[in-house]
Amino acid sequence: MSGNQTKISALAIVFNEEHNIREYLQNMSFADEIVVVDSFSTDMTPAIIQEEFPHVRFYQRVFDDFSSQRNYTLDLATHDWVAFFDADERITPKGIKEITDVVNSNPEEVALWVKRIFYYQGKPLVNNNFNEDRTARIFRKSRCRYSDKLVHEKLTINGKSRVLKYAIEHYSFINKEDFLQKRLQYSKLKAKEFYNEGITTNVFHFTVRPAFRFFKYYVLKFGFINGRQGFEIARILGYHVYMRYVYLREMNRNCRKILVIQQKMIGDVLASSSICKMLKEEYPCSRIDYLVNTFTTPVVENNPYINRIIPFEDRYRESKRAFFSFLKGIRKTGYDVVIDAYGKWESGIITSFSGAKTKIGYKKWYTSFFYNKTVEPDKTVSGSALYHRMQLAEAATGTKHVIEYPKIYLTEQEQAVAAAYMAEKTDDYKPVIMISVLGSDDIKSLPAQEMANIISFIAATIDATLLFNYLPSQVEKAKEIYNLCTKQAREKILFDFYVKGLRDFLGILSQCSALIGNEGGAINMAKALGVPTFTIFSPWINKNSWNMLTQTGEHIAVHLQDYYPEIYGAKHPKEFKEKSLELYPKLKLNLFEDDLKSFLNHITKQAEGRAPLQFRRESI
Repeated sequence: MSGNQTKISALAIVFNEEHNIREYLQNMSFADEIVVVDSFSTDMTPAIIQEEFPHVRFYQRVFDDFSSQRNYTLDLATHDWVAFFDADERITPKGIKEITDVVNSNPEEVALWVKRIFYYQGKPLVNNNFNEDRTARIFRKSRCRYSDKLVHEKLTINGKSRVLKYAIEHYSFINKEDFLQKRLQYSKLKAKEFYNEGITTNVFHFTVRPAFRFFKYYVLKFGFINGRQGFEIARILGYHVYMRYVYLREMNRNCRKILVIQQKMIGDVLASSSICKMLKEEYPCSRIDYLVNTFTTPVVENNPYINRIIPFEDRYRESKRAFFSFLKGIRKTGYDVVIDAYGKWESGIITSFSGAKTKIGYKKWYTSFFYNKTVEPDKTVSGSALYHRMQLAEAATGTKHVIEYPKIYLTEQEQAVAAAYMAEKTDDYKPVIMISVLGSDDIKSLPAQEMANIISFIAATIDATLLFNYLPSQVEKAKEIYNLCTKQAREKILFDFYVKGLRDFLGILSQCSALIGNEGGAINMAKALGVPTFTIFSPWINKNSWNMLTQTGEHIAVHLQDYYPEIYGAKHPKEFKEKSLELYPKLKLNLFEDDLKSFLNHITKQAEGRAPLQFRRESI
C-alpha cells in the first residue's frame, strides 16, 4: 500500500486469470486497497489471490454482463478515486507516477484516459488499429458509471477528462486460440445486445460485414505490417463478426421476447414480478422485460428473472407526443408475447400497439380491442392477488405454476451498508421493529390514537428499538402519533431515522426483526425480504386478496371483517370504501391484542438466537 495523499482503490473483474493475476496484483501495489470480483474461475485464480495476497478484498459473483459486473465492483470500492484496470493490463513505472501525481494534485478532471499498446504472442503490435485505442481507467466513482451495454461497455463521465501521457501495456492475447475464444465471448454478448434491440439477420450480415472487418483491419489499418500475426488477427476479427450473427440467428429462432406490464403501486409490481419468474423458468433463454412506473423500479432491481426494467415515466401521460414515441419503441422491440397485468386502457393501448403475436390480459368488456387471449380472474380463492398473476402466466405457457411469493434482491454491498448503519444507530442486541404508522392515505391508515395505543402496547411488551416508517409528506401526522404514545414508548422510538432512497430503505428493512402496521407497500416489501409482519388492513381492502404467507407462522393479519362479519354480510369490502373513516374506529387494539402479543413473543425468541448487527454484517 502507498502513502497517497488521495486514496485510490484498484479494481478488477476476473475469470480464469491464473497466468496474469500475480503480475496484476503486484502492478497495483501503488493503490491503497485492491478489490477483485471473480466470476467463479475454474482455474487457480481464487486460490492464488486468497493464499498469496491476503490483503486483497476478494469477492465472487456470477457473471451476467460486463457493465453490471463492473458497476457491482465499483460499489465495493472504499475510495472515490478508482483505478479499474484489466488483469492483462500493466502500468509502467512512469505511468504509475503520472497517475498518482495527477490524482494527488486534486484535478478538475473526474476521469483519466490511457493509451494502450497491444501485445500479441508476447510482441507489441505495430501501427495497428488496436494501438489507437483510448480507455478511461482512472476515475472518480461518484462522477462516473458504466452504461448498460453488454459488451464494449461505456463509462458515462459526468465532468471533464483528459488523456495521460504514458501508455499502458495490454497483454490481451496469449496465443491464437486464446484470442479466438475471447472474441467468441464478445460475439455472444454482442448477439444478445442485438437481440434485445430487436435486430434480425440477413445475407448482408453473414457476407459483407465479416469481409469488411477483415479488410478494415488488415488493409486499411495496415495490419499486414505485423506479418503473420496481423493476418491471424484480421481473420479472427472477421470470424468474430460472422459468429455474432450466427448466435443472433439462433436466439431469434429459439428465444422469445416477452413484455410484462404492471403500472401501479409497489405491492402490485412485486406481485406481478412473480409472472417474470414463472416465464423465465419456463423459457430460460427468453428475454423478459418488465414495464412499471418509474418510482417502483427499485423493488425489482437486480431481479435475476428480469432482463430489462422499462420505466413508465409521468411525461408519457402528460404528452401525447412522448407517449407515441414510447409506443414506437415498444413496437420496434418486436415482442412475441405481451402480458398486461395492469388491465387498464393505458396498458391495453401499449399491448395492442406492441404488434405481439400473443397479447394476454384480464377479461373485461373492452378487452377484445387489446388482447387475443384473456383470463377470467377467480375472485373466490385466497391470495387472489398472486393467483390471478399465475393465471396470466399459465395463459402464456400452458402450464400450471406453483404460487410463490415474490422476492426482493439486495446486493451484498447494500446489505452490508445497511447492517453497518443499523449497528451505528441502534442497540446491537435489541430487536428492531419497524412501524408502518401511516398508509398511503387516510382511508388506509388506522386512526392516530389507535395506532399510538398499538405502539405503546408494543413498547410495553417487548424490549426493542422502534423505527417509524412514513412518507416525507406525512411527517406532521407521524409526529401526532408519536406525541400520543406513552413516555415509555417514545423513549424506544427512533423518529428521525432517515435514508436517501428506496433501495437504502429496503436495506434497512432487511435488517429489521419485524414490521408492524398499516397494510401497504412496506408490508409487501417486508414479506419479499423475508421479514415477519403483523398487518392491519383497512376496512375497505379485501384481506383475502393480499393476505399471503400466513401459513408460515411468520405473518399475521387482522381485518375488521374478522371481528364484525355482520357489518359486511355478503358484500365485498370494496363496497365500504366510502365508509372507511366511519368504520376504522371499531378496529380496537383489544380485538387483536392476544394475536399481537403472541407475534411479539415469537419475535423475541427469534432475536435471542440471532447474532448482533455488528457480527451479522460479516456473514451477509
